[in-house]
Amino acid sequence: MDKKPEMPLVRALRRYEKKHSTRFHMPGHKGRGGFKDLGRLFKKNLFRWDVTELPGLDNLHEPTGVIREAEEKLAMLYGAERSFFLVNGSTSGVLAMMGAALKPGDRVIVPRASHRSVLSGMILTGAKPVYVMPGWHEELGVYTQIIPEVLQKVIKENPDARAIVVANPTYQGFCPDLKEICEIARQNNMLVLADEAHGPHLAFSPHLPATAGDFEVDAWVQSPHKMLSSLTQSAWLHIKGDRIDKERLSSYLGMVTSTSPSYILMASLDWARMLMESCGRYIAEKALNMAEKARKIINGCTGFYCAGEELKGKEGILDIDLSRLMVNVSVAGFTGFEVEYLLRLKYNIYAEYADLCNVYFLITSWNNNRDIRKLTDALKDISKHGLNKNNGSRNAVQKHASIRNMLADLSAVFKNLPKKAIEPREAFDSGGEWVDLRHAAGRIAKKALVPYPPGIPLIMPGEILENEHIVLTESLIRAGCSIQGTDSNNRVYVTV
Repeated sequence: MDKKPEMPLVRALRRYEKKHSTRFHMPGHKGRGGFKDLGRLFKKNLFRWDVTELPGLDNLHEPTGVIREAEEKLAMLYGAERSFFLVNGSTSGVLAMMGAALKPGDRVIVPRASHRSVLSGMILTGAKPVYVMPGWHEELGVYTQIIPEVLQKVIKENPDARAIVVANPTYQGFCPDLKEICEIARQNNMLVLADEAHGPHLAFSPHLPATAGDFEVDAWVQSPHKMLSSLTQSAWLHIKGDRIDKERLSSYLGMVTSTSPSYILMASLDWARMLMESCGRYIAEKALNMAEKARKIINGCTGFYCAGEELKGKEGILDIDLSRLMVNVSVAGFTGFEVEYLLRLKYNIYAEYADLCNVYFLITSWNNNRDIRKLTDALKDISKHGLNKNNGSRNAVQKHASIRNMLADLSAVFKNLPKKAIEPREAFDSGGEWVDLRHAAGRIAKKALVPYPPGIPLIMPGEILENEHIVLTESLIRAGCSIQGTDSNNRVYVTV
């Protein structure tokens, strides 16, 4: 008898769908669609709308018809001079805006905590990175944002830098002083490129941080699938002013975009834009209100701490997106990994992300009060039974202290950037080999070595691995920390 054909991915998706889990992860639509029958419309037309560049449907690479019209409406909504639909995610937008702004050998100032697409942009363009360390919040165990005074110092040491790349907001919702950063950039004739992948909703409520488009940025990228309703892999790119070469930008977009763009993704972008144009404030503030309700319950009824507006003005954080829940659990003797696992296994609640000290939950208008109640009840339960789990309060305190010590060691190493032997582009073009971490001292990294937490690269491509990096990496691995750039045998990829 013939074996029944298998579909492993389809099987996994069906299994997840049947769980009817409570979603606090991307995408923003939470699997519900909602608002004006979005889900029903797309379910009905999924295959009917899966078409190619037919007469009347325009061409994404050279839009002159309906796609161009939709992009013009998008630009008007966000205050841009020109906006572009993206079907290869925000990554393609970051690559394109860096490609338009930078040429081989140009210096670009980037936060050490930048998304990996920024590293790809440096490799693609041949630009030379100048890293700036963000601030550090000791209690939460996370890096925060660029501090303008630190940026001034870096610029003074690198006056020939061509551009500054900045995130608004970070994964944690932290926003920098973009107004001052833009003023500093203009004084030094530098471009400002903003990764606003996590902030497509910021423009729609005075109770949210300012969007990049409110300032003198030259280009900014957004992912409406993260906090709004478009489908995963869809994104937007905006530009204004004449400091970005628009033809060069279009050429780069052509290189990083499929020649068979999905009309389903583009339709979801047009739909998301229409929703925000018609009821954007309601959508943004519904999420804010649910998040604030959860924040008050977590802070008042559990042993955990949910970060709020009290962080404003600290360590480079000008403002914070409060529609995100950043729940610090280390104060109660847990790691973020433990709480994330418990929520998933016992309560069928899926968080967005966890690090050593915190668990993150993305709340959008497509969540509801039942979701909030399930989350807060679960966190109350975990907190209540945490002492038993940790064999008493003394053990919980000891565990909290152990986490703090590890973070202190990590912070100490990060205070001094590693020595750079070659540029990221050279490391990418070099041959490579996997070597045991214990024998990697003095070798040049070909892949970034990134511990979670804090999500900041310990080593970037082209930098030299030293004993202090190896010792710290080994201790983090023993503690159960995830290290991107190592394999299952604790080997690292280096140049030859």
